Amino acid sequence: MEDQLSSYIFLRNNIYYFSRRVPLDMKDDSGSKRIVKSLRTRSKRIAVRGSNQINFQLETYWSSIRVERITQGLVNSPINRGNTVTSDCGYDLLDVKEHYLKLKGPNKSYKFKGMVNRNIRYLIEAVGNKDIGSYTSYDGSQFREYLLDKGLALSSIKRAFASLRPMINLMIQEHGLDIKNPLMNTYMPEDLSTSKRQPIPHTTVKLIQSICIEIDDDLRWLIALISDTGMRLAEVCGLERNDIVLDAPIPHITLQPNSARRLKTDSSERRIPLVGASLWAATQAFELLSGADEKYLFPRYTKGGKCNANSASAALNKWMKQYVEDGCVIHSFRHSMRDRLRAVECPSEIVDQIGGWSCSSVGQNYGVGYQLPVLHKWLQMIE
Repeated sequence: MEDQLSSYIFLRNNIYYFSRRVPLDMKDDSGSKRIVKSLRTRSKRIAVRGSNQINFQLETYWSSIRVERITQGLVNSPINRGNTVTSDCGYDLLDVKEHYLKLKGPNKSYKFKGMVNRNIRYLIEAVGNKDIGSYTSYDGSQFREYLLDKGLALSSIKRAFASLRPMINLMIQEHGLDIKNPLMNTYMPEDLSTSKRQPIPHTTVKLIQSICIEIDDDLRWLIALISDTGMRLAEVCGLERNDIVLDAPIPHITLQPNSARRLKTDSSERRIPLVGASLWAATQAFELLSGADEKYLFPRYTKGGKCNANSASAALNKWMKQYVEDGCVIHSFRHSMRDRLRAVECPSEIVDQIGGWSCSSVGQNYGVGYQLPVLHKWLQMIE
């Protein structure tokens, strides 16, 4: 019984709440689609007991109404207690979220679930939690304006819409609802504020590398490792010690997904030769861990077995700001890597393979790609 009732309680700010959707045949009597009530306790055992009592009272109340309808001969003429019949389909946005996480959530990362919860919360804050059949395209435009007022960039707003549309579509498709998705054709203004991310000039790259070697700590190892490999920050933060191969003829990184972080694309899984500052940084980090019972190369940003690249980005960008031009951030090293390889006339296929960029042609997907000696040759040339 406790396992069943646990589905009716949830924890918010360390306080347990009771939450249950009102049955479809009771919606006209209750005046709401969902019942939410604070149980005023931090104890799950007490919360389950309270949930049991509330649930029993609700079932008794709803049963009495059903009996009343039958005894009054209203089976073929349902009671309408003054409410106007609408096109409501019986599911609200919280139902949409629960259904989507139930089908799409298993085996997904905590970031995926956090994204779903956050975007549903934004939509409810903007237009309220109503029956999804009652939303219109006007609600879509109101949601857009709400996100703009919050100060979100247009690219972030588009991602929020791109996340929410399939959630509502899945609910419509799975339950055979005859409604339109209110977020389908919401107009998005042109983003005039978007500026192209600038690469870090070669001389500045060398300056930062020399300072990293002088300071010689884990934050500077992160920067140096990115600077001569072009890896994404999350790729580096989530490296495991076993991903670093220093005793091979060509020292390299074997970049692969793990439990701390996934990789952005299929092309992101690759081997990258270590040269220059990146070889120095990998050696320093690896030697620090030798003999230690530590799985990850940068444990500061993999606490609890989860990669926290956002925290690393804030710290590294703050430090780099004093040395780089305006508009340059840690991700700018990837742009610089592309320019540095162009400067030595490196073939674009090799550039894509080193940086883990998606292939620009179908033919590049054939075969196993370039071997380490070839990649190593071009990376040495930019040094």
